[in-house]
Amino acid sequence: MKRFFRFRVFIFFIIALIIAAITLISVNTSGNSGFITNALTSLSKPIKIVAATVAKEFESIYGYIDKYDKLLVENTELNAKLNKLQQDYRDSTDISNENERLRALLNLSKRHPDYKQYDTAAIISWGASNWSSTFTIGKGSSNSAIKVGDCVITESGDLVGYVTDVEINSSTVITILDTTFLVGAYIERNDERAIATGDFSLMKQGLLKFDFLQDTTEIIAGDTIITSGKGGVLPAGLVIGTVDEVETYNTGINRYATIKPAADLKSLANVYLITSFEISGDGK
Repeated sequence: MKRFFRFRVFIFFIIALIIAAITLISVNTSGNSGFITNALTSLSKPIKIVAATVAKEFESIYGYIDKYDKLLVENTELNAKLNKLQQDYRDSTDISNENERLRALLNLSKRHPDYKQYDTAAIISWGASNWSSTFTIGKGSSNSAIKVGDCVITESGDLVGYVTDVEINSSTVITILDTTFLVGAYIERNDERAIATGDFSLMKQGLLKFDFLQDTTEIIAGDTIITSGKGGVLPAGLVIGTVDEVETYNTGINRYATIKPAADLKSLANVYLITSFEISGDGK
């Protein structure tokens, strides 16, 4: 677009030169007007009008080009400021979210003084296998005190899984949906106990199983299931999830319940690890 305007300016400049040449020719050496001069004077009147118009157009176009360049510079500056404001907003939001998570973790620590040490980790990838439920975190032996068996939770104390493998800069975590997951648990409402375990068919539905129920176990949909801490593998008091349904096996004798995880596994980006804890009381 700027090339087009400069081409027009060049044409106007040529016209202006022609007008100037005609003006010079129209003046004789004695200063008197001759036939040619008079003729050219008559002809030059409309040309002068055109010349004035050309000059005005010339100034207008140069003014437009100057304004256009200034607008380009201003637009670049405004885009830079907008990008910075957007980045500042993202940074502020990240900091705000992290502060909320840390406050929740502090409240968890106050409720459970037996949880002695924590660490934080970002999820860097999810397992690709349809036969398991795992993810990888960016913490390993070189940048943390993480170890196999460490419990992985959300900031509010919802159980996510535990560490199964530690590398130099990363570690593998199985979630509570994985078929190899198994932990002692109890019903918060009445303290009745059973085993929370992963199940392949339920894993695809985002559920796990509460199995080995006693015939007398009173359990209903909506009951909260908590880790018992039995065996000292995982700490007691972590929320696994809530009962979705109570089912009976095909034999028609034994029952089990399906559990919907308290942690929203699909939306996890950051997790917390309990790297040290005390076994409380009777290992509930």
